[in-house]
Amino acid sequence: VTLWVDGVRRAKETVRNQQRQYETAQADYDGLCAEIEAIDAETEQVQAEMQRLMVEVERCNAAIRAITEEQAGSDSRLAVLQNDIDHNNASIASFKEEIEAAGAGKEGIAAEIAGHQKAIEELEAKMAGLEAEAARREEQLAVIQAENAATGERRGAVTGLLAQLTARQTDAKVRAAGCASSAAAAAERLNAIAAEKEKSAEALKNLEAEQADTAAYLATVNDTLARLENVQNGLKMKLASRKKQLDEADAAEQQITRQREAAVQRLQVLGDLERNMDGYQQSVKTVMRAAQNRRLRGILGTVSGLLTVQPGYELAIETALGFALQNIVVDGEAAAKAAIAFLRDEKAGRATFLPLDTIKGTRMDSSRLSGSARVAADLVKCDARYDNIVANLLGRIIVVDEINEASRVARSLDWRNRVVTVDGQVINAGGSFTGGSTSRSAGLFSRRQEMEDLKKKVADLEKKQDAAAEATDKWKAEVDALNAQLTAASSEAITAGGDKIRAEAEARRIEAALSQAKAAAELSAAEADSLAAQRAKDEAEGQAAAVEQEKLAGEIAALEKELAELAGSDDSFLATRARLSDELSAVRMQRLEAGKDKDLHAAAIETLAGRSGESEERDRALRANIARLEALNAENEKKMAAVRLQKEEAAGRIEEQEAKIAAASARRMEKEGEVNQKTQKVRAITDQREKMSQEMARLAERKAAAEVEYDQTIAKLWEEYQLTMTDAQALCVEFDSVTDLRRQVGEVRGKIRALGNVNVSAIEEYKEVSTRYETLRDQVRDVEKSKAELTRMIGELSGEMKTIFTESFAQINGHFGRIFNALFGGGSASLSLADPENVLESGIDIQVAPPGKVIKNLSALSGGEQALVAISIYFAILAVNPAPFCILDEIEAALDDVNVVRYAQYLQRICDATQFIVITHRRGTMEAADVLYGVTMQEDGVSKLLRLDLDQVDASLVS
Repeated sequence: VTLWVDGVRRAKETVRNQQRQYETAQADYDGLCAEIEAIDAETEQVQAEMQRLMVEVERCNAAIRAITEEQAGSDSRLAVLQNDIDHNNASIASFKEEIEAAGAGKEGIAAEIAGHQKAIEELEAKMAGLEAEAARREEQLAVIQAENAATGERRGAVTGLLAQLTARQTDAKVRAAGCASSAAAAAERLNAIAAEKEKSAEALKNLEAEQADTAAYLATVNDTLARLENVQNGLKMKLASRKKQLDEADAAEQQITRQREAAVQRLQVLGDLERNMDGYQQSVKTVMRAAQNRRLRGILGTVSGLLTVQPGYELAIETALGFALQNIVVDGEAAAKAAIAFLRDEKAGRATFLPLDTIKGTRMDSSRLSGSARVAADLVKCDARYDNIVANLLGRIIVVDEINEASRVARSLDWRNRVVTVDGQVINAGGSFTGGSTSRSAGLFSRRQEMEDLKKKVADLEKKQDAAAEATDKWKAEVDALNAQLTAASSEAITAGGDKIRAEAEARRIEAALSQAKAAAELSAAEADSLAAQRAKDEAEGQAAAVEQEKLAGEIAALEKELAELAGSDDSFLATRARLSDELSAVRMQRLEAGKDKDLHAAAIETLAGRSGESEERDRALRANIARLEALNAENEKKMAAVRLQKEEAAGRIEEQEAKIAAASARRMEKEGEVNQKTQKVRAITDQREKMSQEMARLAERKAAAEVEYDQTIAKLWEEYQLTMTDAQALCVEFDSVTDLRRQVGEVRGKIRALGNVNVSAIEEYKEVSTRYETLRDQVRDVEKSKAELTRMIGELSGEMKTIFTESFAQINGHFGRIFNALFGGGSASLSLADPENVLESGIDIQVAPPGKVIKNLSALSGGEQALVAISIYFAILAVNPAPFCILDEIEAALDDVNVVRYAQYLQRICDATQFIVITHRRGTMEAADVLYGVTMQEDGVSKLLRLDLDQVDASLVS
């Protein structure tokens, strides 16, 4: 007891010295950590600046995209203006053609008027000649009457009266004939007007129908334009909303990406520290690396690497274990001795080893504890084989929540156990207190727990990143779809606008034609009314003239009878007079007819003059429309020039944004250089911290060894003699030399060993061990029997597998050469085993020789050729083991058109045994298919499946 008490005293003094040195080293270590944290903070600021530059670059890219969209809008406006100009030019050409047609009509009217005027002149000349002829006949008649005046006064009176009556009769005849002729002409003109009226009515009806159709079409176009405008407004609102959601999703994805990158970077740093065994002393690193390189055997790992601590108790367990964290667990004494010899030979320092076959430990009864107190050994998990190690190191250490609880528990246990708080404060056995601040980042368990937390965080962030990327892709797809819909709606609106312009032009043309037709109909109706009145008047006058003619004929007959009685012998005179009277009547009749014809020609000239005036008014209207459209074209040209100027300005703004992007990228490169410099500085400081950590580990090892010696001595006092330190001090005796005291202790122990060991339970233990031995021997026999049976079965299966594989490989090789030749149009190909002796684990070599090429390596083939080789191999496997159903997803995407046709033709050859569903965008494959399916979305959110049976289409075309 005296010797142990002296050892406790010396161990306690050693612990104090090591603690002072350790605290000095800890201060230096914390200073380096603080410097690293300062540099990390500066690095974070630089990275924040880099992030700001990335945001600026992204903002410039967004501005470029906005300007590009503006340019696209400018292109659309240019297209609309150009379309308006084209439609205006078409309308101008149409109006000019109508003016030319109207000019041709005016020339025809002028020609008709000139013809009528010429006819009037000819009739006036004819009337003048007839008047001269009538005057001559009257003069001849007067001469004859003068010559016959001598026949007597009676005869003269009779003759005069007869001449008057004859003249009146002639005038009546002329008037009757003129009225009949005028009535006949009016009737003929009325018939012509009636025919023209029917044609005009039909034409007017057609024009009104065209006007109604045009108005309906124009209303439909206006409705379409209104609908398209509403659709465009709705799409623009939805597009703005989707763009906002896309920006938010993109920002969220970038934020998650930055968080994940920071976590991955931190995890990599911690992983590097863990792989480099940062925090371990050099001797421990040397032993573990030698074990990894198989230079040492039986090394199971460090205590920190073999234990798993419950979350929240990492710092408490690290504090409880102290330097024992770096103790190395080995499977036996031999391994420990070999490792010590290795360290000695390598001059790599010292380490503590814990052999599984020598370390024993005890656990205190946890039922004696209360409150938050728990045995430290119960807070860790490990393999069952390490239970003694855990019990030895942690079995008598107690963990509590806080220092006051620790005081209570230590006092209740009479200060015989170490008590550690969750935050790392310690009450040592014997009553001493150790505590203060602790860097959580320096702990091995804390580092491992942080790595586990970071792995979970990275996995969680990866899931969030995938979800955010999926959301971003979803919103981007919706934005692209809405842009496509908006473009389609804009194009449809442009087309509808052009239709509206054409419809309005057609409506104006029909309106003008309708007005002209109605005016012509009104003129024809007025002319018909005038002709009907004239005809009635002529018929009435003709009837009156006929009545008068009959009355005059009776009177003339009476006078002629009387005159015959008076001058019966003057037959010659009467005959001459009758002849001259008849001739005079004929001349006057011809003159009257010529006058009527002249009046008809004058009326026709008046009608044609009215039509010419209407044509001139229509010509002025058309020329005004042409001038208006030309003015619109000039205005549109100015607008197009302004839009082109805007595009040029937009191009300049794009160049400005690109210059900003270049400047921001250059600044970002500078910041990256600063980050690299700070990283190198951190590495240098980390190296210094590593050296300081090694020094701290060495000091902690020595301190821990002293503490272990102290604790073990206290524990042994209790275990061996049930004595506390106070009780032991009371039993101490005076001594002069520690050596003499140890010699005396050795002599006493020798005498005890000479007594030998007495095992009173040997008989019962023998029975238990014997029974267990028999059981284990039977199990070993069963296992060996099962092993032999499994070995035999594995051999048989391997033989069958080799046979089946060899046969199938030969078949596939044959089909591969044949299919390669068919798909490439020549050449040769084969498959061979790299190790024919070991077919189940052998690699496969592919030899191909396309027609006209010498290939030493498959990488020398083009992408399409490599794809065709892969297709040949797959078809060869399918030929050996055909499947009833096969889906090919764009496997011919890399092929050219010729090879696509060959591929499709070969598919048709083998589709009798296998049904193929081919996903493709290639025309050659589609043409070879039997049935085509397509999916389209004509409305937002409504998909439609299209099916086309090509066999039925071919049959329909043939029929």
